[in-house]
Amino acid sequence: MVRLSRSIGSGGVRSAAAREGSMTARVGGIAAAIAVLCTAAAAEARKHVVRSGESIRDAIAQARAGDRIEVEPGVYHEGRPGDLNALTITVDGVELIGKTRAGRPVVLENAGGQSFGIWVSPANSAGPGPEADPEKPPCGLDGSTIRGFALEGFTVRGFEQHGLHLACVERFRIEDNVSEGNHVYGLFPVLSRDGILSGNVVRGSDKDAGIYVGQSDRVVIAGNRAEDNLLGLEVENSRDCSVFGNELTGNTLGIIVDILPDKIRLTQERTVVAGNRVHDNNREKTLNDVHGNQFAGIAVVSLCLAFVLQGEPGCPADLPVNPDPDGNRIVGNRVTGNATVPTGTPLDALLGDLVWDGSGTGNCWSRNRFASSVPPQLPACPKDRDDRD
Repeated sequence: MVRLSRSIGSGGVRSAAAREGSMTARVGGIAAAIAVLCTAAAAEARKHVVRSGESIRDAIAQARAGDRIEVEPGVYHEGRPGDLNALTITVDGVELIGKTRAGRPVVLENAGGQSFGIWVSPANSAGPGPEADPEKPPCGLDGSTIRGFALEGFTVRGFEQHGLHLACVERFRIEDNVSEGNHVYGLFPVLSRDGILSGNVVRGSDKDAGIYVGQSDRVVIAGNRAEDNLLGLEVENSRDCSVFGNELTGNTLGIIVDILPDKIRLTQERTVVAGNRVHDNNREKTLNDVHGNQFAGIAVVSLCLAFVLQGEPGCPADLPVNPDPDGNRIVGNRVTGNATVPTGTPLDALLGDLVWDGSGTGNCWSRNRFASSVPPQLPACPKDRDDRD
């Protein structure tokens, strides 16, 4: 589990609004790559249809690379109580499509004591041993990969750890799903690349993040809604990711982009955060190692802050990463109504919609709409300015 004692907003966030053409090209390129993969697989693909009362597990067991599994509306309890995963996919190119209709969802629900709803990874990274540390799977060390995966139209509900977990997946599409009450993370791609998460609703991840992208490359997170989570949306130790057009509300903290030292990948670079609506993130903290994290909508701070808040004098001398956020550009976001609940802790000095602790170099804020910031005047990006509500 990733605790909240970490840096917030570190690692090269640049302006999507100022480089709209570049971002559109990036999104289009990823979408095109995924489409090529799906088209190539279609010639060999088969379609499996699962009806209410039948088993999604059985369809997965029969699936070959590139197959499409369509699931009719109903509530599905897969496997037995106490199983680690409800569903496990270790085959390339599987499309798992819920045929949700108005008022008739496709629901994958915890059968009792299950940790993960849908687990997708190479075979060497699935099972009780390999899943012991979800952020350090064997595939992250040996380079094994799942090529292609899609999940669409599912409601994944009530799992103890993650609703959806992807490890070492290249070219994935996660669209129009609902993650509800999955306690640690809702949607969780890690050590993956060239993917899209869009149109999803994630709520009730009370121990960490609703949407998490970690140690991954070129992932687009667009048009999602995250509400009533500890963290709304998190990008960690990743490269060339885009976060735009999302709504984050009712969480303890809206968006964080951070870097941590205890991972396989130790860089956080070139993340775009633009055009998001981040508002009313004042949810009470839950199971939180750093008290009072309902303090900000978007924060750019040093990893050293987490150590200070735990009573340490600062960062350890042997920290293997640069703890300070450098070159971040926070542009064109609507960030309002956050950080209105005092905590009675030192974090009260950092209450604000936009927060910067003064660490790092080259950080700037432009064309955001917000009511409060720390400090009151944030450095403007060249030729841009901020607009306060």
